[in-house]
Amino acid sequence: MFGTSSSAIDDDRGALEDALVDRVREIVGAPDYLQRAVDADRAGQLSIDNVRALQEAGITGLVVDPRFGPNGARLELVVRVMEALAYRDASTSVALNMHWLGGRTLARLPSFPRRDEALAAIAAHEALICGAFSIPTGGLDSRKAALTCREAGDDLVFNGRAGFGSMSDAASYAMLGGTVAGSDASDPAFAITVGRFGEPGLINHHNWSAMGMRATASNDIECRDLCIPKSDCLIAPMSSFKARRQTETAAVAFGITAIWLGLSQAAFDFTVDYTQNRYGYMASGTFNASASQYRADEAWAQSAIGNMDHWLGTGRVLLRDMVARLNDYADESVLTRDLLRTLFHLRRMSEEVAMGAMKTCGAHGFVTERPLERIFRDLIGGIVMAWKTDQIQQTLGIGALGRPITFTGPAGS
Repeated sequence: MFGTSSSAIDDDRGALEDALVDRVREIVGAPDYLQRAVDADRAGQLSIDNVRALQEAGITGLVVDPRFGPNGARLELVVRVMEALAYRDASTSVALNMHWLGGRTLARLPSFPRRDEALAAIAAHEALICGAFSIPTGGLDSRKAALTCREAGDDLVFNGRAGFGSMSDAASYAMLGGTVAGSDASDPAFAITVGRFGEPGLINHHNWSAMGMRATASNDIECRDLCIPKSDCLIAPMSSFKARRQTETAAVAFGITAIWLGLSQAAFDFTVDYTQNRYGYMASGTFNASASQYRADEAWAQSAIGNMDHWLGTGRVLLRDMVARLNDYADESVLTRDLLRTLFHLRRMSEEVAMGAMKTCGAHGFVTERPLERIFRDLIGGIVMAWKTDQIQQTLGIGALGRPITFTGPAGS
C-alpha cells in the first residue's frame, strides 16, 4: 500500500493556498468592496459588509481552521492574505489581525464551555472575536485600564473599561481578563473568560475615532457588573500564565507588518502611476509658469521612486524569508535579533514609502478624490508609535553588545 508523498501534499496545500489568496484579491478588488472601504473610512466605522464577505469566503477563521491542519493555516499563508487585503482595505485587515489574535489565544487555552463555543464558531468562519486590553480612548494612565472581578457565589462579576477592541462592531465575542479581588496580593488570581455581546453588562461604546485606520472599530469595551459563571472562566495565579513563545508573538507582529507591506505597495503603485500622468505644475498660460514636462521625467522624482522601490523590495524579501525560517532556529537569542531586524526594516520601509509618496505626489495627490489620501493616513497610522522604530534600533544595539533582549512585537514596550 502506497502513501501520499510529502511533495504531493505540499503541492496540494500550495494549490489550496494560492487559490485562497487569489480569492481574497478578487473579493477586495470588486468595485462594491472598494467603495465600502472608502465609505467606511469617511464615516469612521468598520465596514461590516466587507467583513462578512471575508467570512463567507472562509478567510476569517484561517488561523484555527482544521482544513489547514491542527494549528490552522501556516504563517506564510496568513501573511500573504493580509498583504493582499491591506493593499485595498487596511482598516479591515487590522481588525482581522486582532480577531486572529483572539482565535489563536483561545486555541492555546485549556477547555472551558465559552472558550469551546467561541473557538468552534471562529474555526467555522461563523463568528468573530475582539479583545480590549489597552488604555481607553482619551485615557492616559494604563493603571486605570485593567478589568477586575469579584467572586459572587458560583459566579465572577467583571467590571472595568479598556480600549482598542478592534473588530468589536462585527464581533459576537470578546476576550476578557481581570485580577480577582481579594486574592493573594503577591501573586493574585487572574480570570480569563469570553463575553457574549448582547448579554447584560458587556458594553461596546462605539467611540473609536482616529486620523488613520479609522474603520477598525477599535472601540472601548466595558464590563459593568458582567456576571459569568466560574465554570465558564479559566482562573489561575498570575504567575502561572507564561509569556507567549516568540514564534507566537511573531505571528501577530508579522500580520501587522504584512499590512504595512500591502499599504506600501499601494502607495508605491499610486505614486508611479501618478508621476507618469502628472504634467506640469501651473495652469497653461499662467504668468511665469515653469517649463512643462511629466513629473516622471524629473530626476528628483525618479530618485524618490527609486528609494521607495528599494525599501519595498527589500522589505518584502526580508519578511518572507523570516517567515519561512521562523521555526528553524535552535538559538532563541539569534531568533530574537532576526525578528527585531525584520520588524525594524519593515517600520523603516513604511516611513520611507509614506513620505516618499507624499513628497513625490504633492498637494494634488493628497486629496480625497484620490486613494493616496487614505493610504497615507493608514500607513502613518499603522506605525503611529514612531518611538518604536528608535527603541528597536536601540534594542538591536543592546543585543549586538551581548546583552539580553526580548521581542515584543510592533507595539508595547
